[in-house]
Formats: sequence, structure tokens, C-alpha cells
Amino acid sequence: MIEYSKQLREKWGLPHELADFLCTAYERGDSPCYLAEYDPLAAVNSDISALREAYDYLDGMEEIAAKRKRVANAYKKAGKLTPALEKRIGMVTDTHVLDDILIPLRPNPQSKGQQAAKKGVGGLADLIVAQTETAKPLEELAEAYVGKDPSLKSAADVIQAVKDLVAERFAHDDTVRAMAREFMNDGGFFEILPKTRKDPKYGKYADKLIPVNEFTSEELLRLFAAEDAKAIKLKLNVQLFGITELFRQHFITNPDSTSFYCLCEIIDDMWLRLLQPSIEEDVKGGIREQAEGWAAKEIASGLAKKFAVERSAPSVFVVDMAGKKNFIITAVSASGSLLGATTEKKPGDGRSYLTERLRQFFTRHRPARFLAPDGGAEIPENFIKQASDYVGNPMEVTTVKANPSSDPCGSEYMKEREFAILDDRTKALYGLAISYLQPVSLITRLGSSYYTVHPLQETLRPEKFAVAVERILEYAQLTSGVSVKDIADSPIAKFRCVTKELLSAIKAHDAADPIAAKNDLLQVKGMTETAFRNMAGFVIIPNAEDQIDRSTAHPDQFPFIERAVNELTVSHETIVSNPEIILSYIVDDPTQRAYMQKKLTAQLQTAQRYQGIISHKSKRRVKLADVKEGAVVSGRVTNITQFGVFVNINAVCDGLIHISQLTDEYVETPDQIVSVGDRVDVRILKVDTKKRRISLSMKNLGAKTGARPKAPKGAPTKGQLDNLAEHFKNR
Repeated sequence: MIEYSKQLREKWGLPHELADFLCTAYERGDSPCYLAEYDPLAAVNSDISALREAYDYLDGMEEIAAKRKRVANAYKKAGKLTPALEKRIGMVTDTHVLDDILIPLRPNPQSKGQQAAKKGVGGLADLIVAQTETAKPLEELAEAYVGKDPSLKSAADVIQAVKDLVAERFAHDDTVRAMAREFMNDGGFFEILPKTRKDPKYGKYADKLIPVNEFTSEELLRLFAAEDAKAIKLKLNVQLFGITELFRQHFITNPDSTSFYCLCEIIDDMWLRLLQPSIEEDVKGGIREQAEGWAAKEIASGLAKKFAVERSAPSVFVVDMAGKKNFIITAVSASGSLLGATTEKKPGDGRSYLTERLRQFFTRHRPARFLAPDGGAEIPENFIKQASDYVGNPMEVTTVKANPSSDPCGSEYMKEREFAILDDRTKALYGLAISYLQPVSLITRLGSSYYTVHPLQETLRPEKFAVAVERILEYAQLTSGVSVKDIADSPIAKFRCVTKELLSAIKAHDAADPIAAKNDLLQVKGMTETAFRNMAGFVIIPNAEDQIDRSTAHPDQFPFIERAVNELTVSHETIVSNPEIILSYIVDDPTQRAYMQKKLTAQLQTAQRYQGIISHKSKRRVKLADVKEGAVVSGRVTNITQFGVFVNINAVCDGLIHISQLTDEYVETPDQIVSVGDRVDVRILKVDTKKRRISLSMKNLGAKTGARPKAPKGAPTKGQLDNLAEHFKNR
């Protein structure tokens, strides 16, 4: 694939080093998601959108490479593969050109040209194309062929047969076809034929010829969409004089030959009857594909931002007060997930709506607003006030009108098993919430016809729009982390380097011996270096002993993280709790420095969701012999005495921080520094296995991070404050 590096540089303006690297990475099976997130060179100098574009191009080149082999084999089988043709085929990067090269091997036996060839006029056709005859008129030359076939009754019949044959030869010339496509791309114009001239949208285009380059990409896509809907007919054409003059310059070498005027007629017929109809759709397809590429980038950029907001937005409650005795509440997340539903009795006069069960429902789902069905019963002010007071924010009410023509309740998504237990009313309320929220997360499952998430949505063909959205959702899922137990149902399963057999092996290995760290994946039978490299970063181990394994940081970065925490004298737990600390680590390499800022801090932050989970190993106390002196670990303060602080570091006994090791400054009592229950970083000074003692220190930890002072500064005790007050009183 390295041969396409130049095209990547020219097409996307990539640096030489990055273009070469992408070609190599593609060839070894790396995913663009892996490169965008974990390879410092690619992650710093590009983004997922650009990398996917480059990979799409290389995918196309891979398909063309396979097609080149098929074309070369076809010519070889026919005994017509010359070294020059083989070299030319090997350089083609356009599938249309390969189709053109293949045309002469697959002539249509029913075409006029092939029928003419069977009549034996090939010799005269060769003479006309050679343009060497300057004396004898064409009619006289044609007389020799009269009667060779029953249909050749006159010289005119012969000349017409020759015209048909030569026109087909010219039309099948792959160089000419390439010239024609380029001419149509550069100088083509659209003729827009509306279904009815009174069409308010497209009637204005009637009887107009508009150059293609005067349309914006969005306008072009809307025209193509209208043609798909059969509202218009979109014809692509060029000036006849311009295109035929181009062909004359190519084909006519001797204007003085007696076949000059015949050749001019052949060229006109060749273009109008054979060439223009056959390449029009190709060129239109290319124009549309280019415009769709632009639209896909715009949609990806817009939806990525919308989706990021959607993921962090609070839920909504759809409240239906239409029942005489009961009311229904359906909770729906901003991403369109059905969180829950409850039916409550309407309270009597003066009684609160918020029962204990409903309070728990509010606490669990924390709504941002209420939605009310249009035309339904009004939500009582008393209910709104009680809810607002309980959640601590004013609850707004939005009335939502159902649209029967785009009701999500009729979708295949709503027919899935998880919704089968819902009654019709709850389903209707859920559909109402989806219509209001219009979540990006659901549009590929529902179908793009239910609502619009981007202004350009209708300009893309549904299958292309679905791909654009799915890529956003998949990348978001990957960067959030995929639990090792969910790999088979995650986007990781779509990586080219990951096989179904490998996914089954991971599942079986985890069932037999639970995977406790990312590097344990290397022990899975059938795991390859490429597969591990691509999946290991995205895989998270929620109950791993090392909290870095609970993040989306890649094992390739583990040695760097370890050097950083040792240099900064902080624990893994602290670096997860506050990933910005790692930016205090001095790094000379500008690429690694940029990678830390752009990617690594966010990857470490993903582990914060799992900090409350206790690992299997953490449940078992570490033997004193396994406690490493000099290590910086995190622990919880369990007891405070006059002489120091006891800290649980998950060893068989608690460690002691002597009061002199709490800070460089004078401390009267340890509770000036810490409280019971505090989580602190400590350095293991000494382990005495015989006396079962662990000596700890908090001095100089985190001093280089700027996150905390060099040593904790103690607050004055009450006794110190009283002495100070007495001093000033007696002055």
C-alpha cells in the first residue's frame, strides 16, 4: 500500500511521514480507531474523520488492486496481455478505467459495430482510420465491398456499416473515454427537467443549462435526492462542438485524406449514440460521490458535537395525567433509552404527589424537565412545585404534539422484545419523548425517516447517512471503554484484525480464568500482536487491581505512566482521580507531550467510573513479604493517635505514618493534617515482617505536580490559638 502514499499526501495534505505510516498501518491491519486514539503520530497530527477518509480511499485502492488482477488475467487468458498493457493495468487507480480497458474483450455481439464486422468491412474500416488515401473517393473504395453480405447492396450500405464499426472502435478506446469523463467533469452542465413545470421547487430550472461547477455540494445533493424521488430528471451534457473538436484532434491525423468528412460524422455519431450515454451515469456518480463525501464530513462533525451534549444531558419525564385515578410517568434518557415507567395514584386534596416510591424514581433518574402530551390533561401546578422542590431545580413543562406520520411507535425498533411488556400508553409516551429528544443514538436503529438530526440528513442516501452516524456512535463507544465481557457485541468485533474465533477464545478464557488485567489478553489462545495492539486500549477491566487497567489507556503507555507516577511521587489512584497531574511530568518529545494533553488524560479519566469497585485481589490482604519498600500507594486513614496515623493499604496489617512523617512543618496533633476516612498517597518506608509493622510517609509526595504543596501544612490547634490569644492579651 505504500505506493499510495503520494495520493494521500496530495489528496489530504498529509505530511510525508504520516502518509507513509498510514499506508503501512493499513497493510498490517490496524484500525483507524486505534490510530486516532493510541498511535501518538496519528493521534496528534490527524483525527478520526481524516483517518477514516484515508482508510476509505485505501479500501477502494485494495478493491481496485483485486480488479486489476482480474482484468490482467482476462487478457492473459485471451492471449492478448502484452508487457506494456500489463504495466498500464498495474498503474490504474480508477475502477472506470479498468472497465474501459476490459470493454474490447467483451463486445456486444448484437451491437451495430459487431454486426458490421461480421459483414466483412473491416479492411475498409482500417483504411479509413489510417487516413492514408488522398486520391480515391470513399464511395469508390466502398464499391469493392458491395455484395459481400446480402445487406450490402450499395456503396452507401457499405459506408454505413463501416461508420458503425469505426464508431464502436472509437467509443471503446479507453483513452478517449478517459478524455470524455474529464471533459464532462470540467465543462459539463446540468439540464434539470422537472416532472411538472409548475413545481415550485424545480420549475425555475426548466429550459436552463447550468454548469456543474456553479452548484454547491449541498445543491447538487438535493438535486440528486430529487431525482431519486422522481421529482426531476437530471441530464448531464457538454457542448457538442467542444467535445467533438477534442475527439477530432485526437483521431484525425490527416485532414487531406478522403475519409476526413466520414471521420467527422463517425465522431459525432460515436459521442451522441455510444459514448455520451455510457459515461454520463459514471460522471454523475463521481460528482455525487464527491458531494456526498463533503456532506458526510459535515454531518460527522455536527453530530459528534450533538452526541457529546446528548450523552451528558439529563433525562426527561413524560407525564400523563389523563387517568381519573392514576397518572403515568415515563423516564427517558437524553440518548433515547427507556429508563423506567411508573403508575401512581392521584392523591386526595392537600396530600403530596410524591410518595416514597415516586421520590426514589426521581432520585434514580433526575429529570431536567417534564413533557406533556398535547391535548392531554394539564400537569397540576402543585405536582410541578413539589417535584421542583425535591430535585432542587425549577421543573419546566413542554407540551409535545404527536405526529402520526412519523411516530416512532410504529418502527421495527419498538417491536423488539424489550418493549413487548409495555402497554400501549407507555409505548406512546416513550415515542413522544423520542420525537421531542430526537437522539442521535437511536436514529440508525429507528431509521432516518422519523426525525432529522442534521440539516444535510436528507441529502445523503439512507445507507450512507447510516454509515456516517454509526461511525460516530461506534467511536464514542470505543473511547468510553468496552468491558472485556462485552467485546463480542462491541465495535471491536468489526476490526479487520479481530476474528470470530478470537472473540470466542476471549470469552472462553475469561469464563475459565477471569481476565484481571489488559495484558492478560496476551494469554488468550489465538491472540495476535496486531489484534492485541488494536483492542487492548479500548478494553477495560472494571474490577482490575490496578486502576490504570480500568481506564482506556493503552498498555503501550503503561511504562510511560509508571515513569510519570514515580517521578511525580503519586499513586495510580491519584493519577486516575486527577489525570491533569500527569501533565506536570516533563517530557522532551513534543509528540508525546501533545499526546498526553490530547488523549492520555482523557483516557485515564475513564477509570473514574469504576473507582468504587473493589477488585478480587483487593479483597485478599497482601502479605507483608509482597509489600514493596519505596512504592507509592493509595490508602485510607483508619485511625488517628497522638503519635501518628494508621492507614489501610490493603496489606495484612495497617501501616503507620509517624507524626514526624506527615509534613516538614511542626505538627502538634495528626488530626491537623488528615481525618479518618481520608484517602491519601503514602510512600512505604520500611516493612518489618517479624514485628508485622509497615512504616509509611507522606513527605514530599506529589511535590512536582503542583496539585498539592511539598508537604501538608497543618492547621493550628485550639491550644495554639488559645496560647496566641493569651499572648496578645497580656502585652
